[in-house]
Amino acid sequence: MRTSAREAVFKYMFARLFNPSDEGLFAVLCKDLKDDDKKFASDLMQTILTNEQSYLDKLQQLSNGYDIGRIYRVDKCALVIAMAEFDCCPQTPVAVIVDEYVNLVAKYSTENSTNFVNGILAEYVKEKANG
Repeated sequence: MRTSAREAVFKYMFARLFNPSDEGLFAVLCKDLKDDDKKFASDLMQTILTNEQSYLDKLQQLSNGYDIGRIYRVDKCALVIAMAEFDCCPQTPVAVIVDEYVNLVAKYSTENSTNFVNGILAEYVKEKANG
């Protein structure tokens, strides 16, 4: 399962908020992953870095006027990564992706974050399905 790879990407993205120049951290976070999980994490990171602003713009739109600057950073990281995974891994079932990131925010964020992240991801999936 890719849970450890997702968590490595999550930790790197969160750390990047505070120290964007620490590029060696990603390699350290991925060092114990199996080769296929490292590739998954690397592909996911590339998708995020290429499209990060568009994911943030989409998050602003989906948050119904709620300023994304007020969204918990942990939740924002999880949402951006989940959106990227929907784009780079269309073969992964939607329920798996949603569940993985809801579990991450349950582990690292607030009690109410799971409902918020689940709701935003449900809207994102709905929009993607409707084209």
